[in-house]
Amino acid sequence: MQQLRNTSYEVEKTAQEQKRDKEKSVYSVDDVWKHGYGTDVELTWLFLGLVRAAGFDACGVWVSSRREYFFDKSTMENHKLNTNTVLVRLNQKELYFDPGAAFTPFGMLTWSETGAPGLCLDKEGGRWVTTSLPRSSESGVDRAAKLKLTETGSLEGTVTITYAGLDAMYHRVEARDDDETARKKLLEDLMKAQVPLPSEVELTNRPDWSNSEMPLVAEFKISIPNWASSAGKRTAITGAVFTAAEKHLFESEARVHPIYLQYPFHKLDDITIELPQGSQVTSLPAAEKKDEGLVLYTLELKKDGDTIHLTRKLNMDFLLLQQKYYSALRKFFQAVRAADDQQIILEIPISPARN
Repeated sequence: MQQLRNTSYEVEKTAQEQKRDKEKSVYSVDDVWKHGYGTDVELTWLFLGLVRAAGFDACGVWVSSRREYFFDKSTMENHKLNTNTVLVRLNQKELYFDPGAAFTPFGMLTWSETGAPGLCLDKEGGRWVTTSLPRSSESGVDRAAKLKLTETGSLEGTVTITYAGLDAMYHRVEARDDDETARKKLLEDLMKAQVPLPSEVELTNRPDWSNSEMPLVAEFKISIPNWASSAGKRTAITGAVFTAAEKHLFESEARVHPIYLQYPFHKLDDITIELPQGSQVTSLPAAEKKDEGLVLYTLELKKDGDTIHLTRKLNMDFLLLQQKYYSALRKFFQAVRAADDQQIILEIPISPARN
């Protein structure tokens, strides 16, 4: 379905342009199939027709988009059921699809349709449903870095970032009309925004922007000056490199409104830091684990010869959290920042470069 032309993601044409292009009107899913194009709503209804024709038990669902509404079915405001998905019953499971949302992976919905109320138009006259919500493991950012601490205190090396699920989808949607130069700048800016210090970043691969089923993978060369701080014979560094997003999260003591996420997500870091030859690690932070059910954080550092290996995980597994739980969430992120800021203490042999 996603190989068909989706007119909802195109620049709107004038009546004169439509006449010049001799585009035919679409009145049914038959027309969508015949012409090879349609709006996002029309493509999703065509998918429903094909699924039923293939013998699957499926129904269309009018959904209230969380982008615009918090829908209450008791009000019976049908105009708030403003987007459509398809529910397929397979192996005693109910699966939701929306191929009309560009770059949406198989079996996933765009964020505003997830965990949202909808009206399933089944043979029994219709029933209220709540669409599925993806797990944090399905969407997020995986960062694998191989870095070297130079004798001048900089971190240099390579980073591979894998955007999965809805994270990949939204970057592809955002860059769908961009050229390669603009796409390169987008990914490099995203990379820089994840590091708490100014850095030099260069994209070194050509990510696949067209495949909705595969993660979006970006590879970089990176240099972070002044990562280490020295005092006498000792040098201190932090092992957690990509923590800029959490530096000032939930700092305010008070919260008026509930905490609302677009969708559950995860961040996973796997970082190897090569130390200058002959370095001694005199202090290594202990492993950390904070598991509050809806939020999870782990951090572990290990020394292996002249390298330090760090793994860090952050899971956010909720959609809406009432403000009465804000103090607990704030305390959780205070603990995250404290753990991220723990320093590794080194003794590095004096060299002409450091002098």
